[in-house]
Amino acid sequence: MERRALVIGGSGFIGMHTLRTLKRDGRYAKVVSLDIAEPTERIDGFDYVIHDCRQQIPTDLADVDTDIYNLPALRTFPGHPDEEYFETNYGTTERIIALAEATGVRTIIFTSTMSVYATGDEPKTEESAIDPCNAYGASKVKGEALHRQWLTGAMDRRLVICRPAVIFGYRDNGNFTRLANALRSGYFVFVGRSETIKSAGYVTDLADSFLFALDKMTQSGAREVLYNFAYPERLTIRRIADAFCTVGGYPRVRMVLPPWLLNTAALLFEALNAIGVKNPIHRKRLTKLYESTNIVPKWLEDEKFPFRTDIVSALAEWKSESPSGRFI
Repeated sequence: MERRALVIGGSGFIGMHTLRTLKRDGRYAKVVSLDIAEPTERIDGFDYVIHDCRQQIPTDLADVDTDIYNLPALRTFPGHPDEEYFETNYGTTERIIALAEATGVRTIIFTSTMSVYATGDEPKTEESAIDPCNAYGASKVKGEALHRQWLTGAMDRRLVICRPAVIFGYRDNGNFTRLANALRSGYFVFVGRSETIKSAGYVTDLADSFLFALDKMTQSGAREVLYNFAYPERLTIRRIADAFCTVGGYPRVRMVLPPWLLNTAALLFEALNAIGVKNPIHRKRLTKLYESTNIVPKWLEDEKFPFRTDIVSALAEWKSESPSGRFI
């Protein structure tokens, strides 16, 4: 039978790049993107369905020959009350699993997060203890468990769980975009230290890894693959900032300020946020700048996944695709 793909969250950052990868790969006879938002781009030959996954997902979108890519997530942290991460991330997964059960879907690819691990300098492999560092991570832990429960329901089911580190690329609108804006504007400083480890990976490599994991399962006969996604290089915040400066032509950053000083200054910006003057500065966000996220992609390394980019070449590709080279 011809294989089909249902990409849930296809209008999002990772979803858009996953659709591009599926088009390039060509393994699916039909690809459907499902999202609450209108897509920023449409790929010829793909179907786009607008639907709010807080409601039951129509069963005519999948069948036994459909692979489901479960990609949507409320991921910005801080930014939302804790309960919203569970309502969105876990609740959506409940409805996706219900769709899979109702239609006989046999393969699901699920994007979890590195936030299922505690922060810190200690390397985190797939065998490391689960200790979610925030509500976002905790909601994804529950999502992983629900997918595994679905997997046990039939012997012909297959499950890929990917735990990505910080993902960046065209239409990122996240941590790396904020960093690029700060470097370009000249107001970025290192918080506490410049050698904090910040594991990261390029979005097109991430999308490639989904298909790599599926192929490895087919070859080995495995029913589940769990893997971390990040560059094998232990990227520090200085290495990332220097790469941006090299590619973007920004001045190098040298200043390191103590966390207490910046946290004190952040109180003013939080007060402005509270009265409606929106800005990205928050003590929790500053804390993230000096807490390491040392994610090791052990499974990908063991299986010799061919990363297509490194930090510099990925930023150069991102810059070339962004209007005016502004890392949007």
